[in-house]
Amino acid sequence: MSIDFTPKTFGKTETAAPAADRPKAEYWLNLGYASDVKDDEGNNLFISLPQGIPLDTQDHLKTNSRNTDFAQFQAARNDLLDQLIAHAQNLQPGESSVINLQVQLRRVNEEAAPIDPANNSFTKKLSF
Repeated sequence: MSIDFTPKTFGKTETAAPAADRPKAEYWLNLGYASDVKDDEGNNLFISLPQGIPLDTQDHLKTNSRNTDFAQFQAARNDLLDQLIAHAQNLQPGESSVINLQVQLRRVNEEAAPIDPANNSFTKKLSF
């Protein structure tokens, strides 16, 4: 039996797989805005972030939680992914479509200070 000591976050390893090892995505979600500059066909050029979000290489989340609200929340996230992929499958190769989604900008919270053992009501000294 071997033990995996690789650091994990939310069940996934912290180090990303090399690009060559990752599956190639066909459908991408790009975040950005329509500029006032027109392309050769008269469409506004879309200015996106440097990296898109691959859709068809994402795995569905587990929805078998005993917490019904959490299970429904995860199922809704899976449904969003399925709807985006279904819409993307209707596009011709090289075609894009601007869709109505909201973008959430989030800053990661700071780590909490370590708990002072003297103020921890769960600990007690045992006598062995």
